[in-house]
Amino acid sequence: MNNKQHLLFLAALLAFSSVYAQPMQFSNGDILEVEIKYQKEKTITFSHAILGEQTIEKAKIRNLQALNLERVYKFTETELISFKTLKGAKTAVALAEEVVIVAEAALVSAKDVVDNAEEKNKEVAEEKLVLAADKLSVAQEKVTAAEDNLQTLKNTIVAEGELLVAQGKFKVAKAEVKVNKLEVEVTEAQEDAVEQHEIIVTEEKLVLAGEKFIVAQEDVKVSEEELIVIKSVIMADAKGSVTTATIRAAEAELKDTSLDDKVTATEEKLTVGQEQAVTKGELAIAEENVEIAEEKVEVAEQQIEVAEDNLKFAKGEKVDNGLMGTGWFKGWDSSLSIGLSGSSGSSVNSTFQTAFNTRYEDEHGRWDYKSFYFFDSEDKETGENQINATLDKNWFFSETKWFAFATGVYDWDEFKDWNHRVQFGGGPGYQFIKTDEWEFAGRAGLTTIFEFGETQYDSFGDPALNPDGSFHEENIIGLEGLIGVDLTWHITAKQHFSISNYFYPSMTNGGEFRNLTNINWVHSLDWFEGLAVKFGIRNEYDTSEKKRNEFNYNFSMLWGF
Repeated sequence: MNNKQHLLFLAALLAFSSVYAQPMQFSNGDILEVEIKYQKEKTITFSHAILGEQTIEKAKIRNLQALNLERVYKFTETELISFKTLKGAKTAVALAEEVVIVAEAALVSAKDVVDNAEEKNKEVAEEKLVLAADKLSVAQEKVTAAEDNLQTLKNTIVAEGELLVAQGKFKVAKAEVKVNKLEVEVTEAQEDAVEQHEIIVTEEKLVLAGEKFIVAQEDVKVSEEELIVIKSVIMADAKGSVTTATIRAAEAELKDTSLDDKVTATEEKLTVGQEQAVTKGELAIAEENVEIAEEKVEVAEQQIEVAEDNLKFAKGEKVDNGLMGTGWFKGWDSSLSIGLSGSSGSSVNSTFQTAFNTRYEDEHGRWDYKSFYFFDSEDKETGENQINATLDKNWFFSETKWFAFATGVYDWDEFKDWNHRVQFGGGPGYQFIKTDEWEFAGRAGLTTIFEFGETQYDSFGDPALNPDGSFHEENIIGLEGLIGVDLTWHITAKQHFSISNYFYPSMTNGGEFRNLTNINWVHSLDWFEGLAVKFGIRNEYDTSEKKRNEFNYNFSMLWGF
């Protein structure tokens, strides 16, 4: 919904107080006294005492030019749908209140029947009384729900208007940064006494940027005007006194706003700034203006964030306050999962698995962090004990599906041939599919791998020993290729399935390779927001290890925030 739509369809809350009777002559010559309700690009909707509400094409109206359409609101199709939605919500409230009145009358009637019923009919009458009371309760709940829905719609409209204003201010702030930077370039060019045509080109850019800045400010002015009108209309509607005068009064309030002064000051600044003599002091001031403007951009971004939160709140959606309301990881898609299992009998088994994942994506790139800890034991003998942390950073390029990536991985495993393993890699990637339902991307590159404290083996396959009898360990550095794919299927709004496979052929030890596969299925629970069940599989095959294949699966509870 754009800026104009907010004002136009909310103004229709006047309950058509602006309509009045006009003679309308049709193409067949008939003339009717009608009340024009509203108009669209090619049609007019009117009301007649006998015919009711009708819609006719403007081309079929003979005296179209004589009709006073200035006071008639003009809707687009989208605006009309929005208006009818709000009108329907108000009608639902009225109908629900009528049902309550009927139910209350039925309850009173049922009470009278009970009071006057003979003993033998008493039980039947009391059942009718209970039924009438139930109907009244249901009707009252419907009234409450309808009123809540209407209020939510109004709050949403205001919040959308505030968001548009915040977004407009952000555009103004960015435009102001550009203007101030160009002023610095002009000042520096004049100070350095470069060729005159270079100064002229830069000044032309400055003038163009200044014009865009003024246009952006005008957009903000329009948004602020509409927001004031929107709030005034909704407040007046709540009091049941929405009139054209209300709209006019709200518009009159705008005359005292200071935005016109800001626009005028900006125009004067652009003109005067180009005519002033060039000094070092001016350059310092211009550079300071750039810093101030950049601070305004940051403030505007914060205002947009607040407005977006207010819009979510108005719609009844969850507002992101970060981890447990601390503000940490705000704007990130984060989750914490824990899985436990155990048994006791002829043997004692226990398994513990926990993971923390977080992800952030915008138009510039994506951060993706995954980590887990897995422990498994049987009869107090540890079978698995490992930690993994992976950080992946993607940089997106505009107007292309190509992206660049860099990744870092840390592994600790009590039962591997090495004590610690660190790898760093990067390369290009390609986003083949990215829709609301499917995401599929591939990537290729190189990875440098560091294995610390890797146990060495002799020619017989036994661990090599040091003179003191301890295992002989070395730090190994290797280079690997990287070929990987990531697939995500958003099955429904509450569940998704993902699979990734990364193949690492060794570039330093011919014929050796690693292959890592991850599969996850997550299903959100209806009865607790943010809670989900997760089933995961992780399989790593490494030809350089004594135990080549490592397969883990887990079932855990996941909390998303």
